[in-house]
Amino acid sequence: MPIYEYHCSRCHHEFEKLVFNSSQKILCPECNSKKVSRMMSAFAFSSGGKFKSATSSSCGSCSSSSCSTCSH
Repeated sequence: MPIYEYHCSRCHHEFEKLVFNSSQKILCPECNSKKVSRMMSAFAFSSGGKFKSATSSSCGSCSSSSCSTCSH
């Protein structure tokens, strides 16, 4: 059961949804529109017990697991 990221074409809201099967109809939680598209997203992987994003941070000040500057 993967979690997908979606973008609503009507209100431009971006959201995540746990999808139980491929025939499930996805509606925007903000405006209930059916005009949503699945977005390409980065996945996370585990390294030494900690989950890390597959994308690298462009912020040089990230010294801890939480960064208030770039949200990493």
